[in-house]
Amino acid sequence: MDTRQHLTPGTLTTDKNAAAALGICRTSVWNLAKAGHLNPVKLTGKTTRFRTDEIINLIERGITQ
Repeated sequence: MDTRQHLTPGTLTTDKNAAAALGICRTSVWNLAKAGHLNPVKLTGKTTRFRTDEIINLIERGITQ
């Protein structure tokens, strides 16, 4: 199954959807962000999203942890 099927390039997605696409837990998504592999986009004080293009790139490069 192609995990990218749920991601539309050029959009933003939640940590939950990013985790599902990468096959990891939400904590691991944040660990990838902390390691500099993902750049969270802060929309409001409590709302953060991730760029689907970055997630697709991680999938293509095989980086999921």
